[in-house]
Amino acid sequence: MSATHEMPRLREVFSRRPRMKKRGRTDIMNDKLRLYELLKNDNLHGVLVDAAVWVVCGDNAVRSLDYICLGNLDGGHQMTDHLKTALESLGVDCSGTTATVRFSLDEAFFVHYALNALHLYEMDINADTTNAIVRLDTRAAWKRFSEVRPDYPLIYATYHHFRGKGWLARTGLQYGADFTLYQKHPALCHSDYSVLIQTPDAATSSLGPMSRPPATWHTIQITNRLTTQVGKRLLIVNIHDNRPELGYDDHKCLDRLEVSEYLVRRWVPERGRSSVAERPRAARDRKGN
Repeated sequence: MSATHEMPRLREVFSRRPRMKKRGRTDIMNDKLRLYELLKNDNLHGVLVDAAVWVVCGDNAVRSLDYICLGNLDGGHQMTDHLKTALESLGVDCSGTTATVRFSLDEAFFVHYALNALHLYEMDINADTTNAIVRLDTRAAWKRFSEVRPDYPLIYATYHHFRGKGWLARTGLQYGADFTLYQKHPALCHSDYSVLIQTPDAATSSLGPMSRPPATWHTIQITNRLTTQVGKRLLIVNIHDNRPELGYDDHKCLDRLEVSEYLVRRWVPERGRSSVAERPRAARDRKGN
């Protein structure tokens, strides 16, 4: 996988039409690149609290983030005022901020690292005052996120991989998966895929705390059955690293991580036999024409 500070190259190539919802909402997802650029002008600031990043922003930024499916409006006025006070103690201009948007760790790093549109901070628990915060650069943010979640390099590599292809990746916890993938905004359509991240057997011993137990066919069958019942398809994602001895303390390890996708389908013997039987007939029809 290659992760740079440049704008991700989005490719709108989908295998099937999305299952649309009956919502009266304008779809502007085809204008994602322009909205990504506009985020840089909003001068966003986010504070790491527990396992989420809380971003204070104005009304325009809230709409832009919603359009490109980043974060969730959350926290209320009390959280907004608390974060504004902390940020202003560092000289950050918070005028015009009216709301707080909660980012997951992968969303926050994507906006900070890939889009270069978010400044990151963390509450300083060792300070004498309750509102003291410290600035996090890219390397420090990666290290802190990895401490919060040991398998964070796997999670972010997968998230960045699909975002770079134009998919909207959201949490797949309610479906027993790591992510769900949307072609359009979740308010407009249902997700098409559930994503389950695995590490190859050869890498299990070398990835340390990031390693996951190899998926058994029993586990895959359960996940695939659930995924099929909710109208989705299952993607198994393998993360491979040829140089695991270099470690994962730095975000530059993203350049080494390779993401492979495998689509899981249920094989129906009757359907398979009928399709094989149809092939000679189709060949004869082509010759006759």
